[in-house]
Amino acid sequence: MNRVDLTIPTRQSAKGLILIFIFSLRQFIKMFWPVILVAVFQEKYFKDLFILGIVVIVLLALLVVHTILYYLNFIFYISNGEFVLKKGYFRKKILTVPLDRIQSVNTKQNLIQQVLNVVTLEIDTAGSVAKELKIQALEKSFSTELQSALRAVDIKKEVFESDNEKELAETKEEVILKLTPSDLLRIGISQNHLRAGLIIIAFGFQIFQQIQDMFKEKAEEYSNEFIGFMSNSNWALISFLFVFFLIISILFSLFRTVLKYFDFKLTKKEGTYRIESGLLNKRNVIIPHGKVQELKWETGPLKKLFGIYHIAFKQAVSDQNRREQQVDAPGCLSNHLEMLKNDLFGEDKLTDTLKIYSNPYYFRRLWMYYGWIPVLPASPFLYDEWMFWLAVLTWLAVSAFYCSLILKKRYFSINNEQIIVSKGAISHQWTQMELHKIQAVEFRQSVFQKKRSLSNLSIMNASGSITIPFIDETLAKQIYNYLLYHTEVSRKKWM
Repeated sequence: MNRVDLTIPTRQSAKGLILIFIFSLRQFIKMFWPVILVAVFQEKYFKDLFILGIVVIVLLALLVVHTILYYLNFIFYISNGEFVLKKGYFRKKILTVPLDRIQSVNTKQNLIQQVLNVVTLEIDTAGSVAKELKIQALEKSFSTELQSALRAVDIKKEVFESDNEKELAETKEEVILKLTPSDLLRIGISQNHLRAGLIIIAFGFQIFQQIQDMFKEKAEEYSNEFIGFMSNSNWALISFLFVFFLIISILFSLFRTVLKYFDFKLTKKEGTYRIESGLLNKRNVIIPHGKVQELKWETGPLKKLFGIYHIAFKQAVSDQNRREQQVDAPGCLSNHLEMLKNDLFGEDKLTDTLKIYSNPYYFRRLWMYYGWIPVLPASPFLYDEWMFWLAVLTWLAVSAFYCSLILKKRYFSINNEQIIVSKGAISHQWTQMELHKIQAVEFRQSVFQKKRSLSNLSIMNASGSITIPFIDETLAKQIYNYLLYHTEVSRKKWM
């Protein structure tokens, strides 16, 4: 089997020239789109089409020069057990990372890359340099070769020996989960449609605000017309608009689900999982078992109706806000969940372990924040309105019920190897992790908690933190001391 010599400095595929140009053009448009809109709709600013044409030609020429220089100065190779990436022409960068520090190596493919038949290879090291270790245009065969080499830390010497190159034993991938169109439909229907609706509103409001800054008079005119139309509308029309908005939110959820999870497949091979999915943006993510910091799974009323769970593998990340680092698997059944837990954590010993719930005082604190604080500031102004009192009583009742659901689902179980934390309200979410992957433990206690001998515990690992709120102070200190002791004496690798 002939392998590519990855020790030789290599450039991206020549097709990368097209990608670099398109990405640069897109970035330019994203930065200056208000100016472009003014040029299109406000002709008084650009009356001379000849000058406008010259400006466009010069800008395109600069983008072409940037594309060529960026392509020629972007090289990568493997040397002395390290991956080296060099890029930049005015401001040059040299990024190096030891192969054994690589967290994961994944590939993505957007619509343009699918047309060009190239992929983006992303290398995650759980460090600040991780987001820069990205190669945007590799041929699929070369990407597979590089991906295998970067992941094969324990056998990298055999891989790169030219005289005695060894063949790796090929084992067949086992397909664990594959989503059909009907599965995608069930997953889309069971999504949080309220969140989808809020995304639509936020996006529309942001666009309106930006357009309003450029076309102030027209925007105000249309805004006033809309407000006048709504104020003169009857309840039937408002109800129709609400139903219409709900339908749009559901369709948007279905659309997002299809885009993200089209042709979803979860496979297992040699101590790793591999996830493939996506329609316009395809992703191919490899998840080594040992590098999973915690496993999260969630269900809700609609998901329970279909008997499905949404599962997320949390790995070490450099930035807690990088949502793309969370690798998820929707539509898993209970047997899939149990199999994944068994692979990652071994035999389940937490099932018969005592569940420790948050103190009932937690309900009072939540009800104060969600129930009383929102209504108290308005009381002096609306106390003589019966509609206000009806709304207040309804709000307090609903918020009390919501907080009771939170308290009911706030518990944890722990033994000398693992911990599982439960939370939620309408939905129900669990997080499970092994104790040897804990990196820090924080004991916190407010003045109000101290009076009642309560406290919070925060458990940190390389993927984030897990909070256990309002538990008995004595118990919290015992767990705190034990977890600190465990992190000091454990000799197991955390990734």
